[in-house]
Amino acid sequence: MRLEDIRGDLHCHTIASDGHYTVEEMSSAARERGYEYLAITDHSASHGFGNDVSPEQLNRLIEHVHEVNARTERIEVLAGSEVNVMPDGSLDYEDELLSQLDWVIASVHTSFGMGEQAMTERVIAAMEHPLVDAIGHPTGRLIQSRDPYEIDLEALFEAAARTRTMLEINGNPDRRDLSDVHARAAAEAGAMIVIDSDAHRIWTSGTCAGGGHRSPGVADGRAGATPGPYRSCAG
Repeated sequence: MRLEDIRGDLHCHTIASDGHYTVEEMSSAARERGYEYLAITDHSASHGFGNDVSPEQLNRLIEHVHEVNARTERIEVLAGSEVNVMPDGSLDYEDELLSQLDWVIASVHTSFGMGEQAMTERVIAAMEHPLVDAIGHPTGRLIQSRDPYEIDLEALFEAAARTRTMLEINGNPDRRDLSDVHARAAAEAGAMIVIDSDAHRIWTSGTCAGGGHRSPGVADGRAGATPGPYRSCAG
């Protein structure tokens, strides 16, 4: 893996939800980094922690992303969303709206205390949704803050391979989820891995604008991690 193998990032946030920069600013940073594409994936309607995007707002955001993409050279800016996986495995946007997106990453942000079987069925149901491209931070862990939720990872990896749904290695230094061990097991089971930054800020010269340290990883569906143009901290 070489630095020039990294082609893009498929998970970042803007001021539309809990990010700190605009679509234009995030796209510009990715372009200057030499990326070919960037997916804007702000939080969906029931994120659970505020700063979420209503269906009406998402419609406007999709239009805005397309406008930015049309006038931005040397990078493809994709309209996406980080959609919340509800306790029953459904998604919190209607299919008609989801079908307008270029990229859908589905994540668990609520009801972490479900038992292993229920959580496994919940995430697999999301993977079986035909409009879901990837599962974000698949075990929900936050290092030294929140343990992974109970889930049958072997069943998860098998379902990911069967449905061709990517599993994320989240580059946020507080997440790094999947772990290296689990990511290898997923790949050996035939699942595809996507490495994303989950960026909420832009960093310059190794530090985050407004403070903080840069993330250790950014994303590409066919490549590995390398330092990128974003700070992947939330808040």
